[in-house]
Amino acid sequence: MLQKNPELTIPLNNPFQNDQLERNKVADNLTLLVQSTNQPFVISIQAPSGWGKSTFIKMWKAQLEQSGHICFYFNAWENDFVDDPLIAFIGEINKTSLDKSLMGQFNAQIKKLQNFGGKIARRALPLTIQIATQGLLGQESVRKASDILFTKGSEIANFASELAEEKIRQYESDKNGIQEFKTELTLFVKSLSAGGGRRTPVVFFIDELDRCRPEFSILLLERIKQVFSVEGIIFVIGTDRTQLEQSVKSVHGTEIDKDGYLRRFIDFSVNLPEPTVEKYCKFLFDRFKLQEIFAKRRSGREESESLMRTFVHLAKSYRFSLRVIEQCFTEINLVLRTTPPNTRMFPFLLALLVAMKAHKPASYDLLLAALSKADIQSLTDELKQELDINDRIYKWTLAQFDAYLIYGYLETEEDKVEALAALKASAVSQNPIERSYAQQVLRFIEQIQLDSSASAIKNLASQISLLQKLSIAG
Repeated sequence: MLQKNPELTIPLNNPFQNDQLERNKVADNLTLLVQSTNQPFVISIQAPSGWGKSTFIKMWKAQLEQSGHICFYFNAWENDFVDDPLIAFIGEINKTSLDKSLMGQFNAQIKKLQNFGGKIARRALPLTIQIATQGLLGQESVRKASDILFTKGSEIANFASELAEEKIRQYESDKNGIQEFKTELTLFVKSLSAGGGRRTPVVFFIDELDRCRPEFSILLLERIKQVFSVEGIIFVIGTDRTQLEQSVKSVHGTEIDKDGYLRRFIDFSVNLPEPTVEKYCKFLFDRFKLQEIFAKRRSGREESESLMRTFVHLAKSYRFSLRVIEQCFTEINLVLRTTPPNTRMFPFLLALLVAMKAHKPASYDLLLAALSKADIQSLTDELKQELDINDRIYKWTLAQFDAYLIYGYLETEEDKVEALAALKASAVSQNPIERSYAQQVLRFIEQIQLDSSASAIKNLASQISLLQKLSIAG
């Protein structure tokens, strides 16, 4: 059965049980930090996209809940279609399962928070007027602005005076509204933590901030600082610091001190350690249940070991993120489950093609069409510049790739003879690296001539790209 990578199970009694990246120690230390203060505090969990921030956050959230903390989870990217994250925050609080015996009290408090939040939230305005007035105008003023634009100067001057007065009134209203909201929020947090074995502080996780629109990301940080900064709440933000800095530049200009700006909102930052590629690949191998496929093959053990060794090597060389590695395993899984057990499988080529598709899509796309001698030479030279053929695995992989390009894509016998002549010349070269590589390519060509498997690369590329009819194995 063809299947994608299933959602990681996080056991409530042992949230880090399935942690393959050994990040439980980071979570333990952060828990001590959280439990050492009751002041408003913002922690940033930083890692590049695809390094498993979301999984870590969900595991740590479950661990904190197990130890008695009330936690909320807010996916910023799923909510960045709204103008103001404030109401979405309150909605997330409302969705969280709380002690049923106290729901009446909590519902009343949440409704108060919603009412106060509604007063604070930025009203929707036409874009040009919102930019000019910082979103502080009421609807009547907006109507007036629309009516008198491009009219005579005296009317514009009178209207400008009205705008100034309304801005002052709006400022006082917003200031009072924020204080009312914070007062009610403080009472709500105390109510949440009272009794029932609950521990302070309450922890609010914000995930996927680096994927949001720049304006939404910055407004969200500002709301945390201005509105939610009360005793008893700690915010944990999962983000790619580089992307967040780009958002700051996009909103406030390229000359801004990005680090200084973010320090206004973030009290403590921790960088997740770079994941171990070997362990994550082994984890995905098990999650996709690939061993059950190799168990049905005569040389399954050797094939699985070759596939894993080669792909791990490539993932390291190309510095694949966890997300890219997972996407590659989805394609590996597709090919394996659409290859009958009695059909020859090419683990080195499979690993290389999947890695090429992720890292060098333009080069990979060439394999789906006809290739000339020049194309083949360009492809192999390009790969040999990136991957060290002194390494035994890379020499074996690239030599096989080279051989199957020559016999799978060169259509005339004349072109093949010329390619063979060039290889035979390199096979007696004074350069030991070039000589060893050419000799290996020639050995693969001999094998191709014996077993008529010249179309291996074409077939694999067609399977990966869904260009041929597939037969899904059970």
